[in-house]
Amino acid sequence: MQKTFLRTGSANVAAGCRFNPGWCDLRGAKTTFIYLHGFNSSGASAKAEALRKLLEPIPVLAPTYPAHRAAEAVHFLRNCIKDSRRLHDSRLVLIGSSLGGHYARYLARPRGAAMVLINPAMTPETDLLSCIGNNHNPATGDEYTLNTADVQAFGSLRQDRCDPGVPTLVLLDEGDELLDYRIAREFYSECARVIVYPGGSHRFEHLSEAAGEIRRLHETGGN
Repeated sequence: MQKTFLRTGSANVAAGCRFNPGWCDLRGAKTTFIYLHGFNSSGASAKAEALRKLLEPIPVLAPTYPAHRAAEAVHFLRNCIKDSRRLHDSRLVLIGSSLGGHYARYLARPRGAAMVLINPAMTPETDLLSCIGNNHNPATGDEYTLNTADVQAFGSLRQDRCDPGVPTLVLLDEGDELLDYRIAREFYSECARVIVYPGGSHRFEHLSEAAGEIRRLHETGGN
């Protein structure tokens, strides 16, 4: 049988969609995870690598995308999802961390995906106002300017209601120093499995403990 590979780190994937690192063997996979990183991060982050190790042999794809540009990010991620499904039509789970959670919430329903939200940004259109100005992404080395219109554009992706039709796991650290975990906890209290871990930080310090819950979403399809 011919193997189905998705090349990562290549501009040939989804019109510029880059997955990191190496090659992902999608042969026989019942589920594909796509990790959506947060603001000023990349698909080569420590969290993406930790997820690969904790969830193997389930493939975890991690595109590096322009998270600070809402319209560009959505277009980019739609192409990534389309391309991964063209190569292998498996169940899809989006894992969104921080601002990546905002994109996961927007993309999951129309793509028939389940989602895992890790310390998700619920209101980036206000939370990121303090970041207006010159920015440096230490993960990619990119320098860019974030303006008011860029931040307001995040609001166009906002989902005002929790969707019980999207299998959802929400993982929160009480000690998140950037986002108030109680907002996500309340929003998803009646239509998702919400787990709040004591302590921790915005980086999320409980990935190892949560790996079993993520696998369970994969195994049950969220049911």
